[in-house]
Amino acid sequence: MAVDENGIPIPPEELQIYNSSLQDPPYAKKFAFVWVAAAAFCVLLASPRLWRSLRSGRFFAAVRGIGEDFERDSKYESVLASGNNYSPPSSSPTTKQRITTIVRGWCSALITWSLYSPPLLRLDVGHILLIIGYLVTLIICVLREAELITNANRAGYLTLAQIPFVFLLATKNNVLATLMGRGYEKLNFLHRWAGRGIFLSTTIHGSLWIKSHLKMGVGFKDSKEMTGLASYAVLCVMVLLSLRPARRFVYQVFFISHVLGFVSFFVVMCYHTPYASPWIFPALSFYGLDVFLRFLRYRFKPATLVAVDRTFTQIVIDRCDIGWVAGQHVRLRVLFGTRVFESHPLSICNAPASISNITTSRGQILLGARVVGDWTKALNDMASRIDEESDAERCCDDEKNKGKEVMVMIDGPYGGISFDLGTYEHVLLVAGGAGITFTLGVLDDLVGRIVRLGRAGGEKTTKIEFAWCIKSFGCIQWFASQIEDVANAAAKCPSLELHMKFFVTCLCDPEALPDIPNSEVTMVKPSITKLLDQFVHDASPSGKGGIGVATSGPPSLVDEARNSVAKLSPRVAHLGGIALHTEVFCL
Repeated sequence: MAVDENGIPIPPEELQIYNSSLQDPPYAKKFAFVWVAAAAFCVLLASPRLWRSLRSGRFFAAVRGIGEDFERDSKYESVLASGNNYSPPSSSPTTKQRITTIVRGWCSALITWSLYSPPLLRLDVGHILLIIGYLVTLIICVLREAELITNANRAGYLTLAQIPFVFLLATKNNVLATLMGRGYEKLNFLHRWAGRGIFLSTTIHGSLWIKSHLKMGVGFKDSKEMTGLASYAVLCVMVLLSLRPARRFVYQVFFISHVLGFVSFFVVMCYHTPYASPWIFPALSFYGLDVFLRFLRYRFKPATLVAVDRTFTQIVIDRCDIGWVAGQHVRLRVLFGTRVFESHPLSICNAPASISNITTSRGQILLGARVVGDWTKALNDMASRIDEESDAERCCDDEKNKGKEVMVMIDGPYGGISFDLGTYEHVLLVAGGAGITFTLGVLDDLVGRIVRLGRAGGEKTTKIEFAWCIKSFGCIQWFASQIEDVANAAAKCPSLELHMKFFVTCLCDPEALPDIPNSEVTMVKPSITKLLDQFVHDASPSGKGGIGVATSGPPSLVDEARNSVAKLSPRVAHLGGIALHTEVFCL
């Protein structure tokens, strides 16, 4: 008979009693090791992007947040007075550039198949594979060599092991997303499914224990059972209120229930089991870091609200010179009435003043909010009311006094485009509705780097196709002057071709159509597949610098763009590949 180190006989394995406190925790640690290793691997793959961000200073600027340049008056130069630098792209790429283009082309052909998005799921194949990998790992750790029928603690330990991962992905200042060069919103899908993983393991743990108690006729009077039931009830409420209908129609209820829910869940869990604390402290550390960085980056700024019409409001925030780039977004809190407690994400619609082609841009951030809910309606109502009251007092040519001056608090910037569009010879920008707030900023930045800075960063772009899908001609007035400024700047540059297409689905307010150079209006609902296919066809004869695509708008538009790129990618490998960045405008 085998003996231990003290000479005490060890009973045969079939006679040993299952010791949950010794045999289950290692599986929780193994699960944590797997997700940490997977996260480290993703960071390693994204290390070139992180290195470029560190070298350019963008990483540290993002950590510091939006700032004010107190010497801006001596630095800024009018767009009209700055002149234009019509430097053509390099016509003779080096051997290194040719090799890089070829490798990028075939790598994109191998990878972009994962962009395919099945109907109704709002997830692409890459997302689905990650979710399956996560859930399979979880189920293996729950079931492997476990005696769940007699002792369901293994599932409880796995619930605890998932808490740090869920909190890591829940924060806006997401450590993992930052190291990967991605916005926090790009990993939010994994946060939701990891939360469902917690619900799954907790349900297994709780239901099997309840079944065991009922089978033995044991009541639920002990504090351990009562705290377990209470924690499960809190978790059920959180899961139900985090479903898409709740997030869409009662977002504030969802948000408040989440905040109160996780606090209650943590407290009750600590009473339920002493093993909870080691897993809760890392989660609180992630949350504490997020709160610290938010306070570090909070800024109070003067802003002007302008009601373009009854469906759209522009927000112009002054004294925002540095610390942001086009394509990012900020979380905006307007300090008025009871709405002071609400914070909403809005995309930055312009480039920094040193790059921007917009004539009114001078150390400002331009945001746009379409009226789709209570907050945006209240914002528009206030701006409209002020405009109506001041119409009688304001001269028709006095634009400086237009709008309502307010104080705002901004948090950010966050997100941003995941690759440099300037490294691609052909660029396609597609927006649907309010998605223009993202693509306009990206367009302003790219044209400015080519026209005003003279391709100082080695920009290779020679052709830009800009498409905007809207319901009526009146929607063009949301950013008519800004679009005209960018189009006029591009029209004067012989090395850049910019073409704009407006797809209007309703024949309303045709007189609202502004005169924009190199633009056309089509009265049909667009097909992103046909648009991209024609764009690729036009690029094929001479293009060798790749195609960059950026799409923003409703989920249906973004899904169509993903599927189109996944389908066309093998065809454009010889052109230098194709890259896609998407921004989904929904909850």
